[in-house]
Amino acid sequence: MPLWIKPTKKLTKEDVHTLMSSHFQGTFFDPSKDVGAGAEASPYRWNGLEWSSAGHEYVNERVVGTHYTAWHFVATIRPAPMPKQMAALLYWGADDHSWAPKIPIHGGASAVHPSYDDADCTARDACRRAHGLKGTVTDFSFESAWWLNQIVADQVYSRKARAAPLVLQARAKLTAQLEASLQAAESEAAPKYAAGDVAGGQQILNAHAIAAGGTATDAWQALWQRLIVTFIDGRITEKDPKNEVCGCSKKPVKFGEAWKAKVVNDAGEHYRTPATAELALPQVVQSKPTRDKLSIPGVA
Repeated sequence: MPLWIKPTKKLTKEDVHTLMSSHFQGTFFDPSKDVGAGAEASPYRWNGLEWSSAGHEYVNERVVGTHYTAWHFVATIRPAPMPKQMAALLYWGADDHSWAPKIPIHGGASAVHPSYDDADCTARDACRRAHGLKGTVTDFSFESAWWLNQIVADQVYSRKARAAPLVLQARAKLTAQLEASLQAAESEAAPKYAAGDVAGGQQILNAHAIAAGGTATDAWQALWQRLIVTFIDGRITEKDPKNEVCGCSKKPVKFGEAWKAKVVNDAGEHYRTPATAELALPQVVQSKPTRDKLSIPGVA
């Protein structure tokens, strides 16, 4: 395959974000269509790229937006008269490109939020501990953007059909918020640089980078909490003030027709409900009035 492909049109950063999040949707290589995708059309495989069965070798496609990404970025270079300290702008994210938020950081900034700080460790655990940074590959921390992005993405990996839309909606909302903050910071910093106040300009860029990281971290912790509550026990929890127990309703996940067909084809008659006549039971005369248990609040 060619190393470079010249695009037929000018690409926006949104185009690049989308391309780097690709799971080969709609192509021959789309892994969300076979039985390995499970009931919620997951494009991920946990058994590596190669596997064997009955003496034959097989391969899983490595999707572009792969789940074991450590970090990613999309760079935007703006021409003069943009001050050189603001010309390079990274949209930087920790973990999986497909689901993680991306914070804008100027090339001229020299500080980031603690949750995004890696000192000069390049993820080396001993180095992170020596610098007092929270979270390593083996030590979870809510104060680590990488770990927060991991646990949100993990909800999508096992619940893609349900969780992916919520994560993408949250990311779009956060992106709009970060873009507004970016524009405000640049409008404030540019006159500083134009007047020769380099220190004043950098102070604004640093404050912006720190605030962007903090905003993303807070948003993703809240999003993870929302996903946990919404999808606990494999159901979909929604608020329902009429319910006297939890103030909520819990709905089962509905299988798609394609997945149901796969299960029936594989299992044959194993899960098929017997005909009504086969379930006929002796009639028992009840001495007391009865009630369907599913009509009792809190029973599901």
